[in-house]
Parts: sequence; C-alpha cells; structure tokens
Amino acid sequence: MKRLLSTTSLARGAAIRKAGLAAALPFSLLAIAPVHADPMSMNDKMSMNDKMSMNDTMAMNEAMSIKVGGFFTQSIAAVDADSNTVSQEDEALNQNAEIHFMGKTMLNNGTVIGINIQLEAESSSDGDQIDEHYVYARGNWGKLIVGAENGVAHLGEVTAPGFVAGLKMADNSLTDAVIEAAYDTAFGASNVIEDANMSTKIENISGDANKVSYFTPRLGGLQLGVSFAPNNADIYGGESNFVAVSDGQQEDILEFSVNYKMYLMDGVRLKLGYTEAEGSTVGAGADPESYGYGAQIAYQDITFGVNQTTYENLGAVSGAKYAASDDIETTNYAVVYKMGASKFGIGYTDSEETAGADNIDYQELMIGGSTKISDGVSVGYYYQDTEASINEQDADVSLVGLTLALQF
Repeated sequence: MKRLLSTTSLARGAAIRKAGLAAALPFSLLAIAPVHADPMSMNDKMSMNDKMSMNDTMAMNEAMSIKVGGFFTQSIAAVDADSNTVSQEDEALNQNAEIHFMGKTMLNNGTVIGINIQLEAESSSDGDQIDEHYVYARGNWGKLIVGAENGVAHLGEVTAPGFVAGLKMADNSLTDAVIEAAYDTAFGASNVIEDANMSTKIENISGDANKVSYFTPRLGGLQLGVSFAPNNADIYGGESNFVAVSDGQQEDILEFSVNYKMYLMDGVRLKLGYTEAEGSTVGAGADPESYGYGAQIAYQDITFGVNQTTYENLGAVSGAKYAASDDIETTNYAVVYKMGASKFGIGYTDSEETAGADNIDYQELMIGGSTKISDGVSVGYYYQDTEASINEQDADVSLVGLTLALQF
C-alpha cells in the first residue's frame, strides 16, 4: 500500500512538473529570444510585388469583388513668374486625383489574379479619362501584367525620395501644369518646358499603350523586369493595340529594369537601379530611347537619393510636346529627414536639352515637408524656385504652396 501511494505521488509530481514546464515554456522562450536578431522586418525584405498580403490569403476561393480606392491631392499656391518681357503673378489651385477600381482572387495554387482600372478624377485633355487598365497575376514566380499600364522602365525606377505630400520631384503631376504654362507665356512659345525637363520618369515612348510586362521575384535583393508593347499608336491606352501603324510611330517597344536592394551594417539601406526603354520608328526617322540610373542610401531617419534620366530622340514620338527635341538629360537630387509622422526635405533638379538649334536649360530648387495627421490624410508645404533659359533668354517661376493629400 505504501509503495502504491509512493508511485502515485511520483506520477502526480511528474505531471505537475510537466504542466509547469509547459506553462513556463513560452515565457522562457520569450525571455531568451534575441530582440534585435534581425534589423530588417519581413516587410523590409520583400517588396509589395514580391509577397502575398493578408488580403490575398483572405481572398482565396472567393468570387472576385470590386473595391474602390485611389488618391486626391489638392494644392493651393501663390505663383510669381517673370521674364525679360512679361511679368505674371497669380494664384493657382491644382489637383491630381484618380479613382481606382480593383479586384482580385486567389487560386488554389496560391496565384493571385486581379484587375486594376484607374479613372482620372479631373477632366483630361489627353483623351485618357480612363487611365491605366490592366489584369495581373502574381505569385512566388513573380508578377505578370497585361494591358494598358506603364512599362517596367517606369515601374522599376529608383528615384530621388519625395518629401511633400502629393508632390514628387521625380514625377511631378501636381504643379507641372503651372510651371509649363508660365514658361510658355514668358517665352511666347509652346511646349518650352515639359515633364521630361522637370522629372526623371520614363514613360514618354510607350506610355500606357497596351503591353505585356513581367517582374521576377526578388532574389538576394535583385529584381529584373521586361516589357513589350507592339506599338504606341494609342499611347494613352485603348481597348486594342491592333491598328494600322503609320510612318513616324513606334513599334516593337522594349523596356528593361534592374533594381537591387540590400541592407548594410549598422542599419544602412541601399537601393540601386537601371531602367531603359526603346522603340523602332516606322519609316524614316530616329529611334527614340530613354534610360536612367538611380540610387538611394538611407541611415536611420535620413535618406539621400539621385536619379538621372537621358531622353534621346523624343522628337520622333508622335505629338507636339517634344517635336524638335534631340536630347534631354535631367537629374534629380533629394535628401529627406523623417521625424515621427513628419518629414522634411530639400531637392534640386538640373536639366539640359538640345532641340535643333536651341539649347534649353532648366533648374529647380524645392524645399518643403509634410505631416501625416491620420490614416490616409497628410498635409504638405513647399517652395519651388525654378529658372529656364533658351539661348540665353532667361525666365523664372516660383511657387509657394500647401497640399492636402488623401489616400483611400
């Protein structure tokens, strides 16, 4: 009897000790886990195009439904424009806004199938009220895009960082119309300064023409991309690329991108990129080509970036914007400091263009910042001081403004 009790007691003791170990085990592991084992989060290591989001997982085996998103940026600015012959001074209210209709579903093998249709939220004089519209598929094998969307030379660019809510130096779609119109008036000509003189985005050859694009998964920090557009007859995107291509238009447009991300010691982050786009001109005429280099380096809350793009023979592309342009070289620089929900920055743009017998120079200094005041709502402020010259005839345009940037 005494031996039986002893055995029972031992069993109970073992059970208690086992239960106690099980209860303590998570806390023990938590106590010994290294808090700073990896300076990068999983989100840092994988780009949005390279990973499946929680929403993707939730969409598995569900019928595709359409969600509405987009952005709306409102700018209010005081404008001062002067030249040798004309003085301008006025206020400007500018908008840049799009409404996006998005849908996706996940197949049993984990591949995500989706659509994206983007509607310009303001009147468009370019005939692209419906902007990008495409279907896509993505998985651990990469991402495939088919339809009217920018090519990889634009999507894969590494650019100078932005610091004003809703306004980017590398892709100015907010105050560009004010600057362009002011210089047209100052010089008494049309299309003197255009987006290729101000920004480094590569989209002037294929634009939103229907194309096929593919991005590889990011492997060891490296990602490659390639796009093919049969032609740019409808550079703003249409329902079909099948048209009678006329002389002077481009066909067999190819784009390439290479970008690399890495984390160095002590939390230093580095991005490098190269992108290129080129097309073959039908009939007589030069073949347009654009290519650009970009780099960003960040340490803690400070980021510095530079991007240089060269546009060759844009005059061969249909349209009046670059009718006489032979060569444009534009460089953006920017340094940004982030402090909590706010960021501050300074940027500089330098551009040189050869257009027939004309030499066109453009410089821009931008100072500003922004603050996120809630999810999807940010306010910004900026000062742009620009100067342009054509064969030593000078003019300058400056803006001081505020932005309200909404994302939904």
